[in-house]
Amino acid sequence: MDAKETPVSTGIFDGLEPRDQEAIRARLATVKTHKGAYLFYRGDESDAVYVVESGAFQIIIDNDANREIIVYTIGPGDIIGEMTLFTHAPRTATVVALADAVLYKISNSRFVELIHDYPAIGVNLSRALIERLVSANEMIERLGAMDGAERVADFLKALMAREGRRVGDEFVMDNRPTYYQISHRLGVSEKTIYRTVRDLAADGVVRVKGRKFFMSVSFMEAGSGRP
Repeated sequence: MDAKETPVSTGIFDGLEPRDQEAIRARLATVKTHKGAYLFYRGDESDAVYVVESGAFQIIIDNDANREIIVYTIGPGDIIGEMTLFTHAPRTATVVALADAVLYKISNSRFVELIHDYPAIGVNLSRALIERLVSANEMIERLGAMDGAERVADFLKALMAREGRRVGDEFVMDNRPTYYQISHRLGVSEKTIYRTVRDLAADGVVRVKGRKFFMSVSFMEAGSGRP
Protein backbone atom coordinates (compact mmCIF):
# COMPACT_ATOMS: atom_id res chain seq x y z
CA MET A 1 0.00 0.00 0.00
CA ASP A 2 1.73 2.99 -1.29
CA ALA A 3 2.22 6.02 0.93
CA LYS A 4 2.94 7.98 -2.24
CA GLU A 5 -0.38 7.14 -3.89
CA THR A 6 -1.57 10.11 -5.97
CA PRO A 7 -4.06 12.15 -3.96
CA VAL A 8 -7.63 12.48 -5.17
CA SER A 9 -8.08 16.22 -5.78
CA THR A 10 -11.61 17.28 -6.60
CA GLY A 11 -12.03 20.59 -4.77
CA ILE A 12 -15.56 20.16 -3.48
CA PHE A 13 -16.23 23.91 -3.60
CA ASP A 14 -14.76 24.44 -7.08
CA GLY A 15 -16.98 26.51 -9.37
CA LEU A 16 -18.48 28.59 -6.58
CA GLU A 17 -17.99 32.31 -6.37
CA PRO A 18 -15.37 33.28 -3.77
CA ARG A 19 -17.98 35.10 -1.72
CA ASP A 20 -20.16 31.99 -1.70
CA GLN A 21 -17.24 29.82 -0.59
CA GLU A 22 -16.45 32.22 2.23
CA ALA A 23 -20.11 32.36 3.28
CA ILE A 24 -20.28 28.56 3.43
CA ARG A 25 -17.02 28.19 5.37
CA ALA A 26 -18.08 30.84 7.89
CA ARG A 27 -21.05 28.65 8.90
CA LEU A 28 -19.14 25.37 9.24
CA ALA A 29 -17.62 23.77 12.31
CA THR A 30 -13.83 23.58 12.23
CA VAL A 31 -12.04 20.40 13.30
CA LYS A 32 -8.29 20.21 13.90
CA THR A 33 -6.35 16.95 13.95
CA HIS A 34 -2.72 16.02 14.51
CA LYS A 35 -0.54 13.67 12.48
CA GLY A 36 -1.40 10.08 13.31
CA ALA A 37 -4.84 10.92 14.71
CA TYR A 38 -7.79 8.83 13.50
CA LEU A 39 -10.75 10.84 12.25
CA PHE A 40 -13.02 7.81 12.39
CA TYR A 41 -12.90 4.03 12.06
CA ARG A 42 -14.65 1.58 9.78
CA GLY A 43 -17.97 0.69 11.41
CA ASP A 44 -18.40 4.00 13.25
CA GLU A 45 -21.75 5.76 13.03
CA SER A 46 -22.02 8.23 10.17
CA ASP A 47 -23.73 11.59 10.61
CA ALA A 48 -21.42 14.06 8.86
CA VAL A 49 -18.96 14.63 6.06
CA TYR A 50 -15.68 16.53 6.25
CA VAL A 51 -14.01 18.89 3.80
CA VAL A 52 -10.22 19.11 4.07
CA GLU A 53 -8.93 22.66 4.40
CA SER A 54 -5.27 21.73 4.97
CA GLY A 55 -3.23 18.60 5.58
CA ALA A 56 -3.58 15.09 4.17
CA PHE A 57 -5.38 11.90 5.14
CA GLN A 58 -4.91 8.24 4.42
CA ILE A 59 -8.03 6.21 3.66
CA ILE A 60 -7.78 2.59 4.77
CA ILE A 61 -10.35 0.10 3.56
CA ASP A 62 -10.07 -3.06 5.62
CA ASN A 63 -12.08 -6.23 5.95
CA ASP A 64 -13.70 -7.94 8.93
CA ALA A 65 -10.38 -9.62 9.80
CA ASN A 66 -8.76 -6.16 10.07
CA ARG A 67 -6.61 -6.82 7.01
CA GLU A 68 -5.85 -3.64 5.13
CA ILE A 69 -6.94 -3.88 1.52
CA ILE A 70 -6.84 -0.43 -0.08
CA VAL A 71 -5.02 2.76 0.82
CA TYR A 72 -5.06 6.12 -0.96
CA THR A 73 -4.55 9.69 0.18
CA ILE A 74 -6.57 12.86 -0.12
CA GLY A 75 -5.72 16.50 0.48
CA PRO A 76 -7.08 20.07 0.60
CA GLY A 77 -10.45 20.62 -1.04
CA ASP A 78 -11.43 16.96 -0.87
CA ILE A 79 -14.37 15.45 0.96
CA ILE A 80 -14.26 12.63 3.52
CA GLY A 81 -17.19 10.45 4.52
CA GLU A 82 -19.25 10.91 1.37
CA MET A 83 -19.85 7.18 0.87
CA THR A 84 -22.51 7.12 3.60
CA LEU A 85 -23.91 10.60 2.95
CA PHE A 86 -27.33 9.47 1.78
CA THR A 87 -27.59 6.07 3.46
CA HIS A 88 -26.44 6.92 7.01
CA ALA A 89 -24.86 3.45 7.06
CA PRO A 90 -21.79 2.82 9.25
CA ARG A 91 -18.45 4.14 8.00
CA THR A 92 -16.98 1.96 5.27
CA ALA A 93 -13.33 2.93 5.84
CA THR A 94 -10.86 4.14 8.45
CA VAL A 95 -9.32 7.62 8.08
CA VAL A 96 -6.04 8.72 9.65
CA ALA A 97 -4.16 12.03 9.37
CA LEU A 98 -0.80 12.01 7.59
CA ALA A 99 -0.03 15.52 8.87
CA ASP A 100 -1.54 18.15 11.15
CA ALA A 101 -4.77 19.12 9.45
CA VAL A 102 -7.80 21.39 9.50
CA LEU A 103 -11.22 20.24 8.29
CA TYR A 104 -14.76 21.54 8.07
CA LYS A 105 -17.40 19.23 9.51
CA ILE A 106 -20.82 19.31 7.81
CA SER A 107 -23.82 17.31 8.95
CA ASN A 108 -25.29 15.05 6.30
CA SER A 109 -28.55 17.00 6.23
CA ARG A 110 -26.73 20.31 5.92
CA PHE A 111 -24.57 19.01 3.08
CA VAL A 112 -27.65 17.89 1.16
CA GLU A 113 -28.99 21.43 1.57
CA LEU A 114 -25.73 22.81 0.18
CA ILE A 115 -26.03 20.57 -2.87
CA HIS A 116 -29.54 21.93 -3.42
CA ASP A 117 -28.43 25.56 -3.00
CA TYR A 118 -25.18 25.18 -4.97
CA PRO A 119 -25.49 22.58 -7.77
CA ALA A 120 -21.75 22.83 -8.49
CA ILE A 121 -21.12 21.03 -5.20
CA GLY A 122 -23.22 18.12 -6.42
CA VAL A 123 -21.23 17.99 -9.66
CA ASN A 124 -17.96 18.02 -7.70
CA LEU A 125 -19.25 15.28 -5.40
CA SER A 126 -20.10 13.11 -8.41
CA ARG A 127 -16.61 13.68 -9.79
CA ALA A 128 -15.08 12.73 -6.44
CA LEU A 129 -17.07 9.50 -6.29
CA ILE A 130 -16.01 8.55 -9.82
CA GLU A 131 -12.35 9.36 -9.15
CA ARG A 132 -12.34 7.27 -6.00
CA LEU A 133 -14.02 4.34 -7.70
CA VAL A 134 -11.32 4.47 -10.38
CA SER A 135 -8.61 4.73 -7.70
CA ALA A 136 -10.07 1.77 -5.82
CA ASN A 137 -10.17 -0.37 -8.97
CA GLU A 138 -6.59 0.55 -9.84
CA MET A 139 -5.44 -0.27 -6.32
CA ILE A 140 -7.18 -3.63 -6.37
CA GLU A 141 -5.53 -4.49 -9.68
CA ARG A 142 -2.13 -3.37 -8.42
CA LEU A 143 -2.42 -5.34 -5.19
CA GLY A 144 -3.50 -8.39 -7.14
CA ALA A 145 -0.30 -8.21 -9.19
CA MET A 146 1.97 -7.85 -6.16
CA ASP A 147 3.84 -10.67 -4.51
CA GLY A 148 4.06 -10.93 -0.72
CA ALA A 149 7.30 -8.98 -0.43
CA GLU A 150 5.94 -6.06 -2.45
CA ARG A 151 2.80 -5.94 -0.31
CA VAL A 152 4.92 -5.85 2.84
CA ALA A 153 7.12 -3.06 1.47
CA ASP A 154 4.07 -1.00 0.48
CA PHE A 155 2.48 -1.56 3.88
CA LEU A 156 5.63 -0.41 5.68
CA LYS A 157 5.70 2.77 3.59
CA ALA A 158 2.05 3.50 4.32
CA LEU A 159 2.56 2.85 8.02
CA MET A 160 5.64 5.06 8.13
CA ALA A 161 3.75 7.86 6.37
CA ARG A 162 1.13 8.03 9.11
CA GLU A 163 3.12 7.05 12.19
CA GLY A 164 6.70 8.06 11.43
CA ARG A 165 8.55 11.34 11.47
CA ARG A 166 11.38 12.63 9.32
CA VAL A 167 14.82 12.98 10.89
CA GLY A 168 17.45 14.05 8.38
CA ASP A 169 17.62 11.58 5.52
CA GLU A 170 15.41 9.03 7.25
CA PHE A 171 11.92 8.52 8.55
CA VAL A 172 11.67 7.05 12.04
CA MET A 173 8.90 5.05 13.70
CA ASP A 174 9.36 4.71 17.45
CA ASN A 175 7.12 1.71 18.06
CA ARG A 176 7.08 -0.61 15.06
CA PRO A 177 4.51 -3.42 14.88
CA THR A 178 5.69 -6.99 15.36
CA TYR A 179 5.95 -9.38 12.44
CA TYR A 180 2.94 -11.22 13.88
CA GLN A 181 0.88 -8.01 13.86
CA ILE A 182 1.88 -7.21 10.29
CA SER A 183 1.10 -10.78 9.25
CA HIS A 184 -2.39 -10.49 10.73
CA ARG A 185 -3.05 -7.18 9.01
CA LEU A 186 -1.77 -8.24 5.58
CA GLY A 187 -2.54 -11.93 5.47
CA VAL A 188 1.06 -12.87 4.59
CA SER A 189 3.38 -15.14 6.51
CA GLU A 190 5.76 -13.89 9.19
CA LYS A 191 8.57 -15.54 7.23
CA THR A 192 7.78 -13.35 4.21
CA ILE A 193 7.81 -10.25 6.41
CA TYR A 194 11.12 -11.22 8.00
CA ARG A 195 12.72 -11.87 4.61
CA THR A 196 11.39 -8.64 3.15
CA VAL A 197 12.72 -6.53 6.03
CA ARG A 198 16.04 -8.40 5.87
CA ASP A 199 16.34 -7.78 2.11
CA LEU A 200 15.38 -4.11 2.45
CA ALA A 201 17.98 -3.73 5.19
CA ALA A 202 20.57 -5.34 2.91
CA ASP A 203 19.61 -2.78 0.23
CA GLY A 204 20.30 -0.03 2.79
CA VAL A 205 16.80 1.47 2.70
CA VAL A 206 15.54 0.31 6.11
CA ARG A 207 17.04 -0.57 9.45
CA VAL A 208 15.72 -1.85 12.74
CA LYS A 209 16.96 -0.87 16.19
CA GLY A 210 14.94 -2.46 18.97
CA ARG A 211 11.36 -1.20 18.64
CA LYS A 212 12.48 1.62 16.35
CA PHE A 213 12.18 1.31 12.59
CA PHE A 214 14.05 3.54 10.13
CA MET A 215 13.36 4.08 6.43
CA SER A 216 15.31 6.19 3.94
CA VAL A 217 13.64 9.22 2.41
CA SER A 218 14.57 7.97 -1.06
CA PHE A 219 12.70 4.71 -0.48
CA MET A 220 9.67 6.52 0.91
CA GLU A 221 9.55 8.72 -2.19
CA ALA A 222 10.07 5.86 -4.65
CA GLY A 223 7.25 3.92 -6.29
CA SER A 224 5.61 0.87 -4.77
CA GLY A 225 7.48 -2.30 -3.85
CA ARG A 226 11.23 -2.84 -3.75
CA PRO A 227 13.64 -0.07 -4.88
